[in-house]
Amino acid sequence: MQHEFSERLVSARKMAGMSLEGLSQATGALVSKQAINKYEKGKAMPGSEVLIALAKALDVRVDYFFRPTQVAIDGLSFRKKARLGAKEKDRITYQTLDFLQKYLEIERILNLSHKVDIPIARKSIRTHDDIEQAAAEIRSQWNLGEAPIPQLTELLEDHGFKIYEVDGDDNFSGLSGYAVGLEIPVIAVSKHGDCVRKRFTIAHELAHLLLDFSDCGEKDHEKLCHAFAGALLLPEKIIREEFGGVRKRVTQWELKKLKGIYGISMQAIMARAHTLEIIDDQSYRMFNIYVNKNGWRKEEPGEYSGKEKANRFKQLVLHAAAEQVISYSKGAELLRLPLGEFEREVLIVS
Repeated sequence: MQHEFSERLVSARKMAGMSLEGLSQATGALVSKQAINKYEKGKAMPGSEVLIALAKALDVRVDYFFRPTQVAIDGLSFRKKARLGAKEKDRITYQTLDFLQKYLEIERILNLSHKVDIPIARKSIRTHDDIEQAAAEIRSQWNLGEAPIPQLTELLEDHGFKIYEVDGDDNFSGLSGYAVGLEIPVIAVSKHGDCVRKRFTIAHELAHLLLDFSDCGEKDHEKLCHAFAGALLLPEKIIREEFGGVRKRVTQWELKKLKGIYGISMQAIMARAHTLEIIDDQSYRMFNIYVNKNGWRKEEPGEYSGKEKANRFKQLVLHAAAEQVISYSKGAELLRLPLGEFEREVLIVS
């Protein structure tokens, strides 16, 4: 039990993004950072008063510390900016693990299988042609044709992927991996920012999960994941038809139109056109100069009316609470909501 407690305490602290000193202060200095360090190393166990104070400071229930060890994520891919600190990276990783464990718990409670539809078997990627083939195969396996994907998050959830929206640092983009021993794919993405950026990040992380880049250098690996995201969201046939052949100049209106229909940024569209040799190096270079000059790296024009929202986990929790399979307090804990707010969510209409 002591080992289990130690692991869960470390998990809860990192999930809250707290240092040892920060946690000590959050308990009102009831427990020192030295004592917390001993608890985490399994050298001591706290008394009930300290245990309650730690749970309150970390915003978890006391029984959290004595549950089975969290699941682990294998093959973790973490996409971030260099400015993302180690503490924030740990917080996001541990929150994702906690979400995954809760997700698997509610599925077990409802006797649901952890079935996943993997559309492609770790295809080896070396070139952009491999990327085009992989994206086309996935679209074919999932019967997407060449139409826009209106809700990429919902599509992946329907096929068994676990999607977690992180309330995180702007320097975080996404992470992905598989639950160890279960082969369940999980993607975490920032809930902030525009929908188009979120869609591209999810598609990028999907490449990490489904494709084999072992024959590529790390730099090429990330570029090819970007290329895959573009290929999945905007099929080659469509962009070739819309551009009408090789082009020297492209209008903003054309890019806005494609962005509005396919939910992919104008910058990603032009990168895709360059990769497919629809535009040449000079045209792509001039476009990027224009992007930088007009501040499009932070915010570009063009509207996409679609939405990306991970709903399945919440839906399962509300279902279980409505059917009285779990208590409202358990549901509130799973969704990390105050009890009163959760009760308002479970509004029974029949």
